[in-house]
Amino acid sequence: FSQTSMDVFLDFISKYLLRGVIRTSKSITRQILQRLCRRVSVTGSWTERSNAQNEILALLEALPRTAYDRNEILSMVENSRIPRAALFLHKHGIASRHGVNTSQQVHHFVRAIECFLLDEDKEFRQKVFEFVKTECTDLIVCGEFVLRDAVYTKLSDLVLLDPIMTATLVAELFIEDLDRVIASLEVDNCSAQFQFLHAIISEELSKNDSVAAAVMSSNLSTDHHHIYLALMARLHPDMVYGYLSTHDNYRTEECLKLCQEYDISDASAYLLERRGSISSALQLVLQTLEARMMTLKRFVRGLHVHSSDHRRVGFFSTFSKRLQKENEFSDVKRMLTVALDLCDRNSSPKSEHGSQLWFNVLDRLINAKGFLRLAKELPEHARIMHDVLRELLQQTMQRMVSNVPLPDLVRKITTDHSRNRLGEFRDMIAGMLKTYGYELRVTASAVEAMHQDVRYMARCQRQLKSAGSRIRRITLKKGGFSFDTVLRMSPSEGDANIHQSRFTGYLHNREIRGEQTSARLRKRNYNNTQSERSAFKFADTGGPGPTPMCYSPPISLVPRRRGVMAPAEHFGRFL
Repeated sequence: FSQTSMDVFLDFISKYLLRGVIRTSKSITRQILQRLCRRVSVTGSWTERSNAQNEILALLEALPRTAYDRNEILSMVENSRIPRAALFLHKHGIASRHGVNTSQQVHHFVRAIECFLLDEDKEFRQKVFEFVKTECTDLIVCGEFVLRDAVYTKLSDLVLLDPIMTATLVAELFIEDLDRVIASLEVDNCSAQFQFLHAIISEELSKNDSVAAAVMSSNLSTDHHHIYLALMARLHPDMVYGYLSTHDNYRTEECLKLCQEYDISDASAYLLERRGSISSALQLVLQTLEARMMTLKRFVRGLHVHSSDHRRVGFFSTFSKRLQKENEFSDVKRMLTVALDLCDRNSSPKSEHGSQLWFNVLDRLINAKGFLRLAKELPEHARIMHDVLRELLQQTMQRMVSNVPLPDLVRKITTDHSRNRLGEFRDMIAGMLKTYGYELRVTASAVEAMHQDVRYMARCQRQLKSAGSRIRRITLKKGGFSFDTVLRMSPSEGDANIHQSRFTGYLHNREIRGEQTSARLRKRNYNNTQSERSAFKFADTGGPGPTPMCYSPPISLVPRRRGVMAPAEHFGRFL
């Protein structure tokens, strides 16, 4: 038979093998699988290759285990780079524990993980985490831990695939050996170790699995955070300042040495500030700012700007927008932001520095034209740098207006920089006044809104006081009207009921107490009157007696009702 005829014959047999109609010898089965592997190798498009792999996988699933030699077919599909078929065979190698020693089982497990990682489909690669979890959990239940040690050899590859899923897997299976997990990542790949710690500390894990994030965070120590910071300083130095400003679980002195070793100026300045050296921290930031401005000037100098282009209207505004996307310009703005944040944190009224920190930053920006030597640059390059400095000054002034009094700011500009031309400060002063004007308008609008609310509340209160209810029917209770009856509106509109006031009993008791008191006072007054009359009679006979007193009417206390007019009377007497 020719090769073409043999291929047609093998394709024909494979269809009936797939349906389970016939059975063939191991040699014929091996030739059929070899034919399918060749088709995968010669196929160019990803779709055809995927279809050929699916045919091999379907055939392996349909055939009984005794229809082929597993090791021989496994070597064939691995050489042809068919990971899913190899994965199928490795899974059977893990499952068939009888007659398979531990080393072979671990080998099949590790190779199965590699088959997942070699697959071209990203969604299929993500299934490796569920596979590892299932296999390790089943063996732990059986009392075997042989596969756990094998996972350590592939942790770096799993982290590079998905650090969040790897952290979740570690939280479920390896939380007791977290130190060993981190150490194994350091040996294999420092980048993988950083990504693993970053997924935990940056709270990316909490967005995916809050329980695993809580477990991992509670087991991280200060040493782990220091390892993370050291990797960050080496691999991603621009992230160190943001980490230090939002976390506090690190050792300041060790972190300062680390930042100084890798020349991370913004992070070093922040740590100096935390140590109390605020002036040194600001000086370091400003020196770094000047160095980055020099780097930006050299970058602008290398730009090819035609001498006639800078005369076009709107050229520099368009060019400045394009310049803002460059890393050199972003470095300058980031360092200025660090300096302004430092001033903002230390410019409270109780601070000993006051407004001096802000003025130091302002002086450096105003004097930047001198140390940049823009007068010796080409006009088009100097114009670009002037626009950059103007934007930096405006950013500084916008931050200063809420911390520095306006008179002090104007006095600083007009006194310390009186030799400079006013045109150099025109945009800065105009922007400052515009910002103050905006704040005044916001404040005035807030006050006006408050007054409108007060007037509206007062109007609503007056309406409630003067509002009446339309009564269509009154239900009169037994006893009729009296001074203490109360008219109550029922829930139904237009109906009203007359009730006795809740103060009626109180008023009645008060009337009784008042009458008893009046009786006691009248009795006492009567006794006093009899005594005075006796004294007058004794005086007429010439005998001794008390000094005569004028007669006064008896005291009368009558209960009065509030709201009822009574005739004018005099109560009490002068003693």
